[in-house]
Amino acid sequence: MFKITKTEPSFFADAKARVRTPRTSDAWSSDEIASIRARLREHILLQEQNLLCAYCEKEIDSEKENSNIDHFKLRAGHIYPEKTLEYDNLLVSCETKGRCSKFKDNHISSKDDYEKIVNPVIEDPDDYFDYMTTGSIVAKDDSEKARFTIDIFHLNQAGLIEQRLNLTRSLKELNLSLEEILEIFNEFHSFIKIVYPKLQQGVTP
Repeated sequence: MFKITKTEPSFFADAKARVRTPRTSDAWSSDEIASIRARLREHILLQEQNLLCAYCEKEIDSEKENSNIDHFKLRAGHIYPEKTLEYDNLLVSCETKGRCSKFKDNHISSKDDYEKIVNPVIEDPDDYFDYMTTGSIVAKDDSEKARFTIDIFHLNQAGLIEQRLNLTRSLKELNLSLEEILEIFNEFHSFIKIVYPKLQQGVTP
């Protein structure tokens, strides 16, 4: 996960202003919002998330088969209907089954759960997570909030660990600046920022 700075686009604010019942979960299906959802997904990905899933940091595009606008605080099930059109509650997630937004939404049980999740819009995930050269993400300072977040988004899914481990092996063969490395690799930037210096110091996976 990485820190996300939100800037609401005028086209979304305009559409939202025309919705009759903006503080209900049905507002998301209104004609005003439905007509600009694809544009909104593209805006969030390009302008705020650098084409990365907000949670696992895999590179994605704005096609609906590959990404979705996630309500960080779930609008469905009458959990947070009033946040349906709250812009800071909208992030773009990958469409991968078994992790990220789909996993979170299937495992949230109450409003109280959201107090135990790191919110990348209002908190800096770098304060909560550390990364191992083996590909795992772990809770910094044994933070309970970090552990719950890792679990609720399934960020240590076997496939993700394998991909990050393979990235470790690639990084190990390079001798470049961190800035150059980040330009070469388009995903897992939080992982790279922690693991690449470790590899330069001789830590092995």
